Amino acid sequence: MNAPPVRSAPRARAGFTLVELLVAAGITTFIAGFIAVIVMNISATAARSSSRLGADAQARLILDQIERDLQSALYRDDGSVWLAAEVLNGASGGATGLWQIAPRNPKPVGGISLLLNTPSINDARFGTAGVWLRFFTHGTSVTNATQDVTVPSAPVAVGYQIIRRYTATNPANLETAYLLHRAEARPFLANSRPGVFESGYNLTGAAYTSGGTNNSNVTGDPRTVLVPGTARTLDAVIGDNVIDFGIRAYARDAAAPGGLRLLFPATAAGALSNAPVALQSRLPPGTPATASTYSRIFPDVIDVMVRILTDTGAEQIANLEKVQTPALAVPQRYNGNAQLWWWGVAAENSRVYTRRIVLRGGAL
Repeated sequence: MNAPPVRSAPRARAGFTLVELLVAAGITTFIAGFIAVIVMNISATAARSSSRLGADAQARLILDQIERDLQSALYRDDGSVWLAAEVLNGASGGATGLWQIAPRNPKPVGGISLLLNTPSINDARFGTAGVWLRFFTHGTSVTNATQDVTVPSAPVAVGYQIIRRYTATNPANLETAYLLHRAEARPFLANSRPGVFESGYNLTGAAYTSGGTNNSNVTGDPRTVLVPGTARTLDAVIGDNVIDFGIRAYARDAAAPGGLRLLFPATAAGALSNAPVALQSRLPPGTPATASTYSRIFPDVIDVMVRILTDTGAEQIANLEKVQTPALAVPQRYNGNAQLWWWGVAAENSRVYTRRIVLRGGAL
């Protein structure tokens, strides 16, 4: 009798075929690429959000400080100038001596940098260095390390302006940025440096319009409202990467649209202008607005605008303004125009913040 044939067990499969490997690799690559795109988008969104939040927080601090100062602004009908504003549109950003001119592609002077007559202040541009705003307000008391009051609360003169200057106290660090300053001159009777009481209450006086001798390296010491300290003193900085700062000042007038009559930036007839008459308020609120008084009335309401670069914008503007070899070419989309290039980068990478402030201070 013959034995039944012996069947061999099936052999285990040795591995994947080439086609299967290629399909698996393709699917893995697709998934990995998809995940990478998602991660990059999330990272970019997070970076933009962080940059915007940083600008938002800084804007709140700036506008809060300006609001506190303006709401306590002081005036007296004595012929002296108690609030003043003018557009700084020179290549050197005013007469501070601190403005470091960009070696290449600087912020344009005039032209597209000077757009004061736009319908909305959000779209306005206030020249190379924005508006130099200064006025008298209530100061805060100064205390020492043991909390003893060394200078009592008293009226002070403050000045707001943009300066493109060094960002560090170390002389070896030559990095620059657009910084918003709040300079303050207050009484300091212990030495000969002029303060408010010594210099008088007139913002057109030499003590407030020139460098003077009161530029101290000591925080809190009197300084002029034009030159906020020395080249390496940064204690007066209240905002980084602020590339524009401006105001619109109004007086209450029932006959004007919206009940407000424009005082600045305006012509002698009170119309928006790219060549405004400087605001030198020496008349109290409520003074009739005529051709001879538009720029002399103390305002009731001030709209404030600041334009702040995002972190990305600050990097791009810094890169645009520095010397490079070979020199950077103006991108084609700006038609070879360096002014359009500067403002194109700035507008795409900055945020504008505004606030309407009602002045609640009174006569001294």
